Amino acid sequence: MFRRAGKTLILALALAAVSTAAFAQVDFTHYVALGDSLTAGFWSGGLVSTVQVNSYPALLERQATGSSANFQQPLVKYPGIPNALQLVSLLPNTVIAPAGGQGVPLNINLPSPYNNLGVPGSKVHDTVATTNGGLHDLILRNPAFGNTTALQQALIQHPTFVTLWIGNNDVLAAAGSGLVIEGVTLTPVASFQKDYGTLMAALKASGAKIALANIPNVTSIPLVTTIPSVVVNPATRKPVLVNGAPVPLIGPKGTPLTAADHVLLTAQTSLGKGLGIPAQLGGTGKPLLDSDVLDAQETATVQDRIAAYNAIIAQAASDNGAALVDVNGIFRDIAANGLDIAGVTYTNAFLTGGLFSYDGVHPTPFGYAYIANAFIDAINAKFNAKIAPVNLYPFMFGTPALGGTTAAGASLSGTPAFSAEAVRNLLWTLTGDADFAVHHPEGGDGTDAGTAGNPGNGGTPTPAPAPKPQRHGRRHGG
Repeated sequence: MFRRAGKTLILALALAAVSTAAFAQVDFTHYVALGDSLTAGFWSGGLVSTVQVNSYPALLERQATGSSANFQQPLVKYPGIPNALQLVSLLPNTVIAPAGGQGVPLNINLPSPYNNLGVPGSKVHDTVATTNGGLHDLILRNPAFGNTTALQQALIQHPTFVTLWIGNNDVLAAAGSGLVIEGVTLTPVASFQKDYGTLMAALKASGAKIALANIPNVTSIPLVTTIPSVVVNPATRKPVLVNGAPVPLIGPKGTPLTAADHVLLTAQTSLGKGLGIPAQLGGTGKPLLDSDVLDAQETATVQDRIAAYNAIIAQAASDNGAALVDVNGIFRDIAANGLDIAGVTYTNAFLTGGLFSYDGVHPTPFGYAYIANAFIDAINAKFNAKIAPVNLYPFMFGTPALGGTTAAGASLSGTPAFSAEAVRNLLWTLTGDADFAVHHPEGGDGTDAGTAGNPGNGGTPTPAPAPKPQRHGRRHGG
């Protein structure tokens, strides 16, 4: 009897050892996440605690360790910092504007660096070089931590596991503003490669296991894909047909737009003033601003740059034994085919698709949960780990799902449009400049031609009031 029990105990211990060995391939004792707004859990234009608690790093920590109670993040009380966007009305038009009130940091006096060091607005260079400005002030809290960078604060914690998803803003500023300017909205490849190499060398030297994510095609996000390049009848929301054919909008160069050109969601402000619409159809006959459109050539430039960055990231993963999350491939497939979860179809459509929040750039809570599972899949595959996936049900039907989009497939009245304040807020989050087109004349002349009911400003740029978020610094992008 005792011999049988002894054998049973030995077998149990052996199985436990196998199980422990499998889990030991990844050690989340000290997990740190580096990145930008997508790592921070940015949602609808702001950092809001109710969404931050389900950021993909927090979900990853929870699945790996059973709890995220010790995973510290820079939580902000609703309406967030900056003020998150909200749906103001559905009828007669769908209008989105920043919520009122004041967001307040909830744990800014934490005596140690945050585990989630995703800084909205960060580019690759910021992660290795920037210590303050914008939301760096909220997240890095210098000089209290010795004027250190996000990378330095990660290393201070002696991480056992690190996720890195950075590089989105190195192209997002160009795609989101319609202004592709080398060295301003678009990071040169050589600079990206140098800074990414610096990041990887430091993280590898720390001894931590690493998971990297690449950069999705930002020209497939709702901010870029929602508004058609043809004139739309505001009553029917259908393209206007002349001689049976749709009428192209007038592009920044004064020529008709093509299907390969992308009209940004923020262009609704210009379209509302009649820009881009031929005079015979009730518009001004004047072209859209350059900052309203990402044309075919600019789109190709952005896509080529994403491919170059992703090649660098893939090589870094290979050279350093890191797991690689192919976010680009995941989002490309969703854009082409949609995502079916238990009979519910998610798409990249604005408001109705279920994947993107009110800013047309950042995911909904469901989107973040789905991304967390993509990280888990890559980590399990690379390190022979056994981390269980996130249960998506609460993010589809439970309280966590109430993040900011309507249910997938819901119908809306009218084309969604940002308020003027929301446009300024969004441009600032993407570029650090609420009047980007005015300050960069190569990207637009700032002219407000006006319409019959709105005389405009005769070509003189209207000074935009400083966005509310500027009390916290310069830039809050992706």
